[in-house]
Amino acid sequence: MPQNLFTGIKATYYDSGSPEMWDPALLDATAEFLAGLAHGGRTLEFGIGTGRVAFPLSKRRIEVHGIDISADMIEQLRRKPGSEAIEATVGDFATTTVVGDFSLVYVV
Repeated sequence: MPQNLFTGIKATYYDSGSPEMWDPALLDATAEFLAGLAHGGRTLEFGIGTGRVAFPLSKRRIEVHGIDISADMIEQLRRKPGSEAIEATVGDFATTTVVGDFSLVYVV
């Protein structure tokens, strides 16, 4: 199977796997912790994927930007309500740049 087809399939079903990663209490606590570290400033998430952590953080009125190497994962993020509040860039962490300063850069 070609890698791009595999990653597209993986992205399509990513949100339905590993239900413990989607525990609302866990995501709420994670977003609350990160929001405290951000002090109201802009954040950058490495490996934003489908937005599992970015969405609850964005709901706390924290500006979230993300980088992910998979365009398919970011496409899944874009299909979700509220995604217009989250900026996402396709690329790798070593060479991709996002304009501006960030109060917090994190990877989950």
